[in-house]
Amino acid sequence: MQQFIFGLLISIAAATANALPPPEARSLPLEEISLEHINIQGQIQTWRLHKVCIDGQAYLLITGATGPGGISAAYKDGKPEQCQINAAGK
Repeated sequence: MQQFIFGLLISIAAATANALPPPEARSLPLEEISLEHINIQGQIQTWRLHKVCIDGQAYLLITGATGPGGISAAYKDGKPEQCQINAAGK
């Protein structure tokens, strides 16, 4: 009986969470969150790798000629890299 009640509570919580509206989208200008730029050059194409800081976590954004190609968390010494944007740098 306890498993049934627990399952029912989980189902109700999941349905409630799915019914909530998504949070408002934020705009973060690349110039304000950029930490570093790296150009990766191949024989055919060049990609631009941006290291950016979003909410205290460093991410790598890969961009090509047609726009963004991917995003990944940045790691340093085997751990997710933390970062901070200085207010003076904005």
